[in-house]
Amino acid sequence: MTNQDIHDVWYDYALKFVDKKNKQEQGWSGLTSEEQEIAALWLLEVDVYNGGFIQFFCNWGEEAYLHVLRALHTIGANQVLGNIQEQYRLIEHLGDDERLTALWDIPRLLTTEEELGLDTLDQQLWDNEDQIAEKAYTHYHRKLNLKA
Repeated sequence: MTNQDIHDVWYDYALKFVDKKNKQEQGWSGLTSEEQEIAALWLLEVDVYNGGFIQFFCNWGEEAYLHVLRALHTIGANQVLGNIQEQYRLIEHLGDDERLTALWDIPRLLTTEEELGLDTLDQQLWDNEDQIAEKAYTHYHRKLNLKA
């Protein structure tokens, strides 16, 4: 199977769990642990390649961030895991900021240095050194009998 085939199968499979999360009232809690991981990985990849980590975090929040941390650890994507932990550290202090009324307030509250740090880290993510789709496909294919 080619890398493109793996990407296509993985994204189609993962999107099912994103849809499941979005269509039920329970949200994340309506998914199994593995389904949470798969959905969070899909959301991370889609948003990171569109607008960076800040887009992922502002769209989906800390719960999705925690699920994706677990997923990245599970599949052994250590470069991405370390990267997004570092990005989170750049915004974490804003959790106590009284000006923060919604997650999408975060970008306007960032310092120039924090913005530059996030941009630099996003550039590293876009290099895709960890090959998240391939690692996720390999792990969950075995664990959940993912059909190719």
